[in-house]
Amino acid sequence: MQKAEYIRSGKAKDIYRRPDGDLVFVFTDRVTAFDGEKKAEYAGKGAVCCKLSCFWFELLEAAGVKTHFKEFVPPNELVAEEVELLPVEVIARNFLYGSLWRRCKSGELEVGSEFIAQGAGKKGKKEGLPLTKSFVEFTTKFEPVDRPVREAEILARGWLDEKEVEVVKRETRRVGEIMQSYLAQRGILLADFKLEYGRRRSTSSKSASSGRGEIILADEVGTPDVCRFWEKEAYESRREIISLDKDVFRQGKGDLLEVYLEVCERILG
Repeated sequence: MQKAEYIRSGKAKDIYRRPDGDLVFVFTDRVTAFDGEKKAEYAGKGAVCCKLSCFWFELLEAAGVKTHFKEFVPPNELVAEEVELLPVEVIARNFLYGSLWRRCKSGELEVGSEFIAQGAGKKGKKEGLPLTKSFVEFTTKFEPVDRPVREAEILARGWLDEKEVEVVKRETRRVGEIMQSYLAQRGILLADFKLEYGRRRSTSSKSASSGRGEIILADEVGTPDVCRFWEKEAYESRREIISLDKDVFRQGKGDLLEVYLEVCERILG
C-alpha cells in the first residue's frame, strides 16, 4: 500500500486515505455475526471477498451502474473514490427468509400481495418462499446496532428525499437483476443482498432532485459476507437450502473459508 492515513475499521475492513484523496479498503480475515457477538478469523478470507467485490464492481460499471470503484490491488485492497456514505444500508430480499420471514411470521411486517405469487395467499407464506420481485428495505448504518428503518423516518430525518429513495430502490433492483442473471448460470441463487451508497463529494456531480451530490454504489458488493447465496440445484429440485455464504459461520454448518473459495471459483470461473 502507498503511504496512507488510517481512517477507521469496520467489521471486516480497514479503511485508509491516500495522499491523492482516494480511499483504500483493506479486506481483512475477520468475520463477525450476531452484531459482533460471534467472531473469528479465516486466513485468506479477506482476499477472496476483495477479489469478488472488485469483480462485481467492474461488471456492474460495464452495465452502466455508477460506483466508487477505481482499482483492485491484489491480494486484498480495493481503491475507491471517497464518498459520503448514506446513513442507511439497503437490503434486497428475493425469498421470504431470515429476518424478513421472522417479522412476517410474527405479524411485525406485512409482505404485500405484489411480492407473493398468485394463489399462495396467507397460508402459502412459508420460510424460503421465492418472491415475485425483490423486497427492498432499509436499515440504519451508524447506530450502535443496525435496525430496520421505514421510509417515513428516512424522509423525516432528511437522510434522503422521496426521489432519492426511489432512485436507490430502483438501482438496487437493477443491481440485483444483473447479479441474479450472472449467478444463475453458475448454479447459485441470490437469496438476498446488502448494498451501501454514497454521495459524490465533487460539486460538479449533482443529483437531479436535491443538489446534495450524486448517489452512487459504494463500499462492497457481491461477496458472501453481504449476500445470501444458495445452491441452485438443491433448492429447485427439493427446496433444500444449502448456504454458500456467511450463514455457514452463523449457523455452524461448515468451514467458512472452504465455502468462500468454492463460491469465488464458481463466480470467477
